Amino acid sequence: LGVIRWLSFAVPCIFNMAATRVIVVAVGFLLCSLVVAQDGPPSYELLNYNPVAGSDQVVMGGSSARFTVLTDNLIRMEYASSGKFEDRPTLAVLNRKLDVKYTHDMKDGQLTITTSSLSLSYTIGKPFAANSLKVTSVDDKSAFKGWTYGQPNYGNLLGTIKSLDQLGPLTLNCTENANVTVHSEQLHCEFGVVSRDGWALVNDTDNWGLTKGAEWWDSMNIDDEDLYLFTHGHDYKAALKDFTQISGKIAMAPRYAHGIWWTRWYDFNSVDVKDIVKEYETRSIPLDVFILDMDWHKKDNWGGYTFDEHLFVYPEVTLGYLKNKGLHIGANLHDANGVGNYDKQYNAMNAALGGTCSPKACEFSMVNKSYVYALEDIVLHDVEKMGMDLWWIDWQQGGKMGGCAGGKQNPTIWTDKIRATDHQRRGNDTRGLILARFGGLGSHRYQVGFSGDVSGLKWENLAYQPYFTMTSSNVGYGHWSHDIEGPSEDLEMYTRWVQWAAYSPVFRSHDRGMSGGGCYLGGSCSIVKPWNVPLQFSDPIREAMLGRAEMLPVIYNAAKEAYDTGVSLMRPMYYEFPELDAAYLANATAFQQYFFGSADMFVAPVVVQSNNMTNLSSVTIWIPPGNWIEKTSGVMHTGAADGSTFLSKMYHLNEIPVFVKAGAVVPTRPIMPGNVLGRAHMSYDELKFTVYGVNSSGMAQVYEDDGITTGYLTGKSASTMMTYSSNGGFSASIQTTDSHSIAPTQRFYQVALVNSLPPSSVTVNGKSVPMNMYSEKAQENQPSWRYDGNEATLVIHCGSQDLSKITNVTVSFASSTVSSSSLGGIKGAVSHAVLAKALLDHARITPGAHTATGGNLQLLSSVGDALSVEAARNMSAFDSRVHGMKMAVQDAMEEVQNMTKGDQKYMSLIQPALALLQSIDM
Repeated sequence: LGVIRWLSFAVPCIFNMAATRVIVVAVGFLLCSLVVAQDGPPSYELLNYNPVAGSDQVVMGGSSARFTVLTDNLIRMEYASSGKFEDRPTLAVLNRKLDVKYTHDMKDGQLTITTSSLSLSYTIGKPFAANSLKVTSVDDKSAFKGWTYGQPNYGNLLGTIKSLDQLGPLTLNCTENANVTVHSEQLHCEFGVVSRDGWALVNDTDNWGLTKGAEWWDSMNIDDEDLYLFTHGHDYKAALKDFTQISGKIAMAPRYAHGIWWTRWYDFNSVDVKDIVKEYETRSIPLDVFILDMDWHKKDNWGGYTFDEHLFVYPEVTLGYLKNKGLHIGANLHDANGVGNYDKQYNAMNAALGGTCSPKACEFSMVNKSYVYALEDIVLHDVEKMGMDLWWIDWQQGGKMGGCAGGKQNPTIWTDKIRATDHQRRGNDTRGLILARFGGLGSHRYQVGFSGDVSGLKWENLAYQPYFTMTSSNVGYGHWSHDIEGPSEDLEMYTRWVQWAAYSPVFRSHDRGMSGGGCYLGGSCSIVKPWNVPLQFSDPIREAMLGRAEMLPVIYNAAKEAYDTGVSLMRPMYYEFPELDAAYLANATAFQQYFFGSADMFVAPVVVQSNNMTNLSSVTIWIPPGNWIEKTSGVMHTGAADGSTFLSKMYHLNEIPVFVKAGAVVPTRPIMPGNVLGRAHMSYDELKFTVYGVNSSGMAQVYEDDGITTGYLTGKSASTMMTYSSNGGFSASIQTTDSHSIAPTQRFYQVALVNSLPPSSVTVNGKSVPMNMYSEKAQENQPSWRYDGNEATLVIHCGSQDLSKITNVTVSFASSTVSSSSLGGIKGAVSHAVLAKALLDHARITPGAHTATGGNLQLLSSVGDALSVEAARNMSAFDSRVHGMKMAVQDAMEEVQNMTKGDQKYMSLIQPALALLQSIDM
């Protein structure tokens, strides 16, 4: 890996000398590599960033001011009365050597620097002030108009803070929360690099300079002022890309990290660990990562680094069991106690430190390099060799522990940095992964985030998490992991928490202690086991977790995009619609909606309690411009171009409001019962491409790599492209490009068309495909098609396909009097009818259940299955049934409405059943 990094700088030098003789090339190669080594030596960071800007980027404004042009929209402004300027990397900025074109001019004591986007004006020799330094726009189309030194940034879209420990919904405005501390530590609050004002400022003056290669603390920034001005207007994604150019890339976490995590603060032993895994496996609930909370280690102190032999007699066997199940493993650490004499590696640690430890412990330090590296390579590596994959850095001991100065020099960011880069430092290509709190700008390089212990199981805390997470994307820290649990007295809240987590960056079930203890005797403990609830809750919980697992291609695509562009998985609506006021409505209590993975899908998780009469939750959602198909109902909603469209709707507990752009293709990876453990780590042996409302054309791309190494840095990846076109019929092609043997040689494919008419014929690779209405498995060797009337969706099973060849699918649609647009809403109508019937069936009061009269609700709930059959047997009956859907809904509604006039003792069932029917959107 070090050779690759070195060559990445040296090779361009070779190419530049291509016309010279061999001996000159050799000498030039040596000189070029020496220059690179001087500017940016090999680093333990993900890439070998160069903190020293090129001389062609730098313009001096006298002896005390220096300006560095970084990109067309990003400029560094330094003032140093000493005449010495900061060229070291800092925690926030590692890379300053970039290619950029600009001009500059000095005239009458005034310096002017101009790029294609901005013009800086500085009065030479003057300290930075409002009358000496300003930047204006030279792009009439940009929302950036100008900036003057000292100008407040009222439109800043905010960033993030250290964690949510002990905090409810808190403002993310760093000025307003400046005096808030938790565990004797500041919040490390950072403003966003995006702003409605069109500019944002990063002040790096009080940061710490690092040694060459960004390896270790050095000293405070030597500049009097060190400012980075982002002038990207409302092109927020461009601002984030420039931010990650200078601050470092968002590292790709291993693919398994995007699956399902489990942890709980509980006194687990080896037997308990196996029991938890069996629960997931036998219930066909996905699981990918098993985290051991702090009870895993000896109890001599709050922290520890040695397995408790009372719980794990042979820990390597327990870890081996988890590995054999395909799971990855992590464990909790509290570092403040140091390495105690009770720890297995205490003597080795003491020897490495020259015998300087006390008889009780090697005291914790974050400023002693020998201590830190010995802790990593002797103490922790000993556990890692047993099979431990990652560390959960559960820091709670304050911002000045371990010898740190506090502020920017804090143990949070340093433990993050050290453990996320251990593999690079040791010379292997395994990706780093931690679970840890945010320590300030630059923390995005060390994934993933731990938001701390949820302060309370309350609806307002649930509602705050989506807003908090999407806003954190404004500083590149978009991979937060939140505790997923719920109160036993409100299982609806727990279900909604799981559903939100299914569309969050990291899905991690966890309890900080509320699921056990004295509450057990009173039956009031919190819920953390997703199966430990009645069926009405466990079904939607399991569906949400399966849906999360199946969404892995979307999530992993976004992880690669985050690395490439700086744009995270969860994206505020204003990234795509910056000129519409409604795009900025998200806050701590309302409009918690966001794009998920791309601009093709947005999610509005339900984070409010349902009405106790209807059992439905009322949600208001902004529909952005364009056509959007609601996944739960199939209804297409059209957002006005001026952003004035809102949808107010009632949602059942089974429903998560998710909207997909009409014509978009969403790739998923089907999860089959009985094969649910460790799936996120595995390559995609099957893919399903779902087209939401066929347009004239569309496409989807699935990114793949080995999922575990840093090979992606050098392009070791594969790409599968699905493209389609429609001109009366439908044709699609699926092709994999793979020059690194990443993808499997064979793969099962499905193609699904939402709101589709039934076909008259289907072909796969030119061969006619038969109908098989019983085919539901992804892995069908015999290609076939079926029509799912419950979802108004045509599903084509392509069978096992050779990835070295293109897979072609064609569909001719049956002659019909029905338009595809009229199929929208059938899914929602049928699902609501099924739910309403189930409610009434509990009391055996469904109309028509015991008499020859009635039966309208029964028939509506059966429409989906009827359409599934008629799509293949009788198109006339299919058309007639679709045309009659609105009347069927009305008849069922009136039937249940009439029940409200009868025996009142069943109203607790009749009212929610009626509400389900009344909320149908056709």
